[in-house]
This record gives sequence, structure tokens and C-alpha cells, in this order.
Amino acid sequence: MSTDVHHFKVRAFECIAVSDGTLTYALPTFPPPATLLFGNAPRECLEQTLRQHNIQPEHWAEWISPYICLLVNTSEHRVLVDTGVDGLDPNTGRLL
Repeated sequence: MSTDVHHFKVRAFECIAVSDGTLTYALPTFPPPATLLFGNAPRECLEQTLRQHNIQPEHWAEWISPYICLLVNTSEHRVLVDTGVDGLDPNTGRLL
């Protein structure tokens, strides 16, 4: 199975998570990932927690975010939740 598609069920609904690509969040366009993702967290607590997970905040320079769309098949209807981000970045817009 491709890593760009993930099938799962929620009760009778067939769900398919489909990748629309990725976006790299990095300087100079975005702040460092710790600041971008955890801006409201107390700094000392955040740094301690990140280090417990072997992440050195001062060296964490970029974050690659997947853009995932969800197709839900109810057997009566097909619903696409989030149609992707075509044109945001060269690595996005893979979902037609």
C-alpha cells in the first residue's frame, strides 16, 4: 500500500486519508517549529518536554507538515473533506 493513502473504517463508513503533499515550515517565512507549534506553552516546560523526546529546540529548524484530505464513503454518498492546498508550495497540490 502506498504511504500516500490510508484506508480505515468508522463503523459502516469507509474512510480514505489521501495525501495532498507536504509543506516545510522554516525560517525566514515561519518562526522556528517550537514557537510556531507551541507558542502558548510556558518556555521552560516546553524545552524540558522537547528534550525528553530527544528534540533540541535550538537545533529544530524546520517542520514538515503533511496535508491530508479525507474521503468518506457512506455507501450512499462520497464526501471529500478538505480539498487540499494546490499552489501553496511546489510540494502541495497532489490531489486532483
